[in-house]
Amino acid sequence: MKNAPLKLASDFPAARHIDWLGLVEKTLGGKEFAHIMQKQTDDNITIEALYTRDNARIEHQVGITHAGWDICQPYWGADVKEANDAFLRDLERGASMIALKVAGGGVAGLPINSLEAVLDGIHLNMCAVQLVSDEEFDAAGRAYLDLLDKRAVPANEARGSLGADPISKLAITGRLLTSLPQSIEIAAKLATNTALRYANITAFNISGHAYHAAGASEAVELAACLSIAVHYLRAMETAGMDLNMAASQIEFTLAADADIYMTVAKFRSFRRLWAKVLQASGIEGKPAKLNAVTAARMMSARDPWVNILRGTAACFAAGIGGADSITILPHDTMLGLPTRFSRRIARNIAVILQEESYLSQVADPAAGSYAFESITVDLAIKAWDEFQKFEVDGGLAACLKSGALAAKLDEAWRRRKIKLSSRKVPLTGVSEFPNIHENIPDAGPLPCFVEDTKPAGEILEPLKCHRSAEDFEALRTYSDDLLASNGKRPSIFLANLGTVAQHTARAMFAKNFFEAGGIEAINNDGFSQAEVVAQAFTASKADMAVLCGTDSFYESDGEVIVTALVDAGCKQIYVAGRPANCKALAGSGDRFHFCRGRCAEHIARRDDIDGRPFM
Repeated sequence: MKNAPLKLASDFPAARHIDWLGLVEKTLGGKEFAHIMQKQTDDNITIEALYTRDNARIEHQVGITHAGWDICQPYWGADVKEANDAFLRDLERGASMIALKVAGGGVAGLPINSLEAVLDGIHLNMCAVQLVSDEEFDAAGRAYLDLLDKRAVPANEARGSLGADPISKLAITGRLLTSLPQSIEIAAKLATNTALRYANITAFNISGHAYHAAGASEAVELAACLSIAVHYLRAMETAGMDLNMAASQIEFTLAADADIYMTVAKFRSFRRLWAKVLQASGIEGKPAKLNAVTAARMMSARDPWVNILRGTAACFAAGIGGADSITILPHDTMLGLPTRFSRRIARNIAVILQEESYLSQVADPAAGSYAFESITVDLAIKAWDEFQKFEVDGGLAACLKSGALAAKLDEAWRRRKIKLSSRKVPLTGVSEFPNIHENIPDAGPLPCFVEDTKPAGEILEPLKCHRSAEDFEALRTYSDDLLASNGKRPSIFLANLGTVAQHTARAMFAKNFFEAGGIEAINNDGFSQAEVVAQAFTASKADMAVLCGTDSFYESDGEVIVTALVDAGCKQIYVAGRPANCKALAGSGDRFHFCRGRCAEHIARRDDIDGRPFM
């Protein structure tokens, strides 16, 4: 019939989740469904392979009232002129917010008395400013407010944050100028002063970055921020501030990493959690102000170009999740102070995602997605449970001072480290596809750590900051040191057996595995005779070898080749794979090992830079 609606699926039975499961079970051939088709997060949240109407969990999303985000550019050096030039350049080319590290807490930064010079030529009614300050947050905040007054910036046009967060600053640096209760009281007074003068500037900026860097899962990071926020709400109420006004004086900064699903869910979940806290406090209509900073934990010093991809994924996820501002750490951050080039790349990632990919055109684009909605609900439930645990123990501040928080995060990092060392959590350019001969790009000097000269009112052991790549990079550094001192790094000979097609898969596995640990893999096109393998091994001047070939080749010729390698002086022999019927190989004694994809258990650590300057 003319103009009749086209019903493409009308002749097919309705698809059912149980039918899909049946087809999957056939395909798996007896393998465990949960092991192959499901993923467990660090919070033991199950990520399904497929979400449908049957298994989805959808709840009303709150707090995302607009599309787009502020593009924030940071600076954590100490050069006033350089900072001013960098900020002006960034603002002219797409940035709408700047974050400046103010000196204090043992980390050099911009002096408090230099704020006017740093912000010279910057229209503070058109640009949001975030202060990143440590123990001197009160002096820095007051100096910035005074600068706004001096420039007569209209009270309703100034935007930004003064960066007060004494609990997290104590966690990061291990010291405050006064006791923690006194510091919180000072911050509450700063918030009162700020609220009376500038409605769109917050005194408190609660950062989850330090907890994430110390090993916290998504749920624990969210719970930590919630617990701190409740503590500050109580402090402001005690100082005589109306709770509605107090809620407006708090904003949050969360770590965004390259796990897109969990980062999207993290930001969406936190809005629900904060709304729940405020509702319990009798406060309505105060959506969370959420900032995102790409996670220092995911950044690598090796193959730093991959950090561009990580930053892109993290920015994408935070934008989809509804962040109000996003700071992308430049890709060479772990090498030293970022260069002009790396700052431009970081800034342009956000510009491209907004202006060319149009991510800023839709508010909450994840809404309605069965996967994103379900993971958001699950994460919110888990984070609320963690928040209640903190509160039962007296709040996060009490857990920090007792050492319970450090113990919790150390255990979380230990579990994560196992996944990293076994490469179940792969790191591109580090534990996967490493370039052992890479030329590391030049960067500025490392941020200066200066000795604290002012007496402390509160001291404790700071949280340990980690990076996912740190252990592998320690091995690579050790290898580089050996190359510099001996003219040769550790090496292993790839005893590739058979044709290229027969050995390539396992040779690539072995190359990645050994070079991730700083052991150079000496490659070749393959061999078929034991004496030729032995000659090539001797010529390579390696001490170790790894057999790379098919199981059938191992079974037919493996014993002869192993014997030839041992006679040629090979001290250690590995085999790529786990062949079932190679007893002859295993009989080669202590020289022989199977490759299981696991990094060395005991690895020296290197702590040149761990993420503290930009938290």
